[in-house]
This record gives sequence, C-alpha cells and structure tokens, in this order.
Amino acid sequence: AHWLLTERPFKHQEKDYLLYKFNRFQACRYGLEGVITDPHTGDRRPLTEDTLRLLEKIAPSAHKIGASSAIEALHRQVVSGLNEAQLMRDFVADGGSLIGLVKKHCEIWAGD
Repeated sequence: AHWLLTERPFKHQEKDYLLYKFNRFQACRYGLEGVITDPHTGDRRPLTEDTLRLLEKIAPSAHKIGASSAIEALHRQVVSGLNEAQLMRDFVADGGSLIGLVKKHCEIWAGD
C-alpha cells in the first residue's frame, strides 16, 4: 500500500478490468505457474516473473516501513516454487481427497 500511495504507478482505467477474470483464473488455478496478461500492453508473462518484478519494485517502500523481512520471505517462496497452489496439487496427486485437503487447511489456519 505504501508503494501504491507514494509512487502512484498507474491510473485505473475501465479496460484494466477486461482481463481481470482471465488473470484471476490463471492465478487461482495455476498459482505462480499461471500466465497473466498486462491490460495496458497485452504482454503475457508468467506470474512468477511478474511477482518477482513487483517485489523488486516495492522493496524500497517495504524497507521504509520495516517490512523488508516480509518481502524477503515472499521472494524466497516465489523462487523456491513452493506455494499453496502447488502444495494443494501435490496433496491431491499423492492420493489426498478434497475432504482431506479442506481438513488440512482448516488445521493450518487454526494454527494446529
């Protein structure tokens, strides 16, 4: 939020929402392996690449507000490829059921 409020990198336009559903689907279905489309340029790029680029941009703002460790943790997670979407796919691929997946996440969210 600090970066957005201080840098004002773009001004929202109606066309920004044209690709919203597609980009959201890519992120939800494929996680960091998804491919998103920039609504301004039409460029397609992996969400991993876009996320790393964004983390680099916001790092100075994060430092100013004492949140560098959060940015570093996110960077490590993106680079490692371990993300929630991949962990869920792995769980199901290993024979886990949807009920088991929901139970596992309830335990995670509850801090068990």
